[in-house]
Amino acid sequence: MKRKILRVFVCLSILVFVTACVPALPDVNATATQTPAPPVPTPTVTVPPLPVPSETSSPTPAQPELQFIAYEQSGQLLVTDVTDGAKGGTTQYTVASQSDQVGELVWSPSGEFVAFVSTASGTPHIFYIFALGQSSPTDLGPGSAPAWSPDSQSLAYIGGTFPDDNIWITTIDNPSPRQLTFETNYAWGRPVFTPDGGSLIVAGTDRINMGASGNTTFTLESLALDGSGFRTPLPGAAPFEGGRLPYDLCFSPDGSKLAFSTSFHLSACASPGAYYVSDPDGSNRQELVSPSLKSSIDTNQEHYHVGLSYAWAPTSDALVGLGNVVDCSLNSPSMGQVIAGPQMSIIGLDGSERLVIPGFYYGISMDRTGTLIAAAHYLEGFQDMNPNVEIYSAETGQLVLSLGSGRNPQFQP
Repeated sequence: MKRKILRVFVCLSILVFVTACVPALPDVNATATQTPAPPVPTPTVTVPPLPVPSETSSPTPAQPELQFIAYEQSGQLLVTDVTDGAKGGTTQYTVASQSDQVGELVWSPSGEFVAFVSTASGTPHIFYIFALGQSSPTDLGPGSAPAWSPDSQSLAYIGGTFPDDNIWITTIDNPSPRQLTFETNYAWGRPVFTPDGGSLIVAGTDRINMGASGNTTFTLESLALDGSGFRTPLPGAAPFEGGRLPYDLCFSPDGSKLAFSTSFHLSACASPGAYYVSDPDGSNRQELVSPSLKSSIDTNQEHYHVGLSYAWAPTSDALVGLGNVVDCSLNSPSMGQVIAGPQMSIIGLDGSERLVIPGFYYGISMDRTGTLIAAAHYLEGFQDMNPNVEIYSAETGQLVLSLGSGRNPQFQP
């Protein structure tokens, strides 16, 4: 893959409420003219003249750290400079009918690459690009649900021929796919590397045990990377009964917690679900739901919570996620309607709610400073075929920047 950097985007405007910039440092090369102070007499010695600067040096403003965001627009992969919440240059990396029809964007931990899935050929293929300059997409072969290794050199993914899907891995330089599991008639959620890169966490199930809408029972397992296919349940993980396989397994930025979401198909109206956070070994699993929505949830009245999209805060102590409550009672005049929410909330692991932004959002992402939230805003729920990519303040909830139509925005780590 060619990685020629043609340009670097520099943001020229800074919004006053964004505080991600590094404080300015004084210019160590500046000089000052000195004038002597009168000597200070003592009974035994004479103190040399004290230097008194006659002018002060001016600090050199620090350049803001560049921040990019990747998103899908009209089937193409775009990367835009959004340093300090201002729109800079945009680069399209995909080619129509070759690598477009993009989905499942995921940045490498290094912030250099973006992996994505393209269905341009009909069969999903995994590609990646170097996102800091001009780059041609590299096709890694058939697959879906890509997950980066901590060193940004390898991708794990779901590959194989339906219904015999399995977990695979490949390096991005000189790609050489290796099969890690060898199941038949099996389904998998998205894998995730452990923070040390030594193994994968996976969730899978025999298709015989999966309902038509995906309901099943699964246990989080550790998968060896040596090709042996050896899996062992996480020591603290209890089986999760009745939920769909998690496609968003994600460790917190500091590696201390593991999160996922799942839902349960109950009817054409109801697919209740929530977000779950545990220790890395699967123990101490807790359900996270927006506190401001809890009073509206009542399973006896068929008022169900739905959670579909989340992201970790960079401080690893909160999630930002979509939530709403749907009335699915056949005897209710509001049957099928949202009765609380929809909203995007910052939910602390301690159960607190730090911010609520009304609206229906998907593809949620938080920037590395924790001051900005990006999401696709669906004005009419999923019936909206043309959502907008928007960036909000994580402190006030106010709209900072709109990038126009698009889906699945993801901030560069």
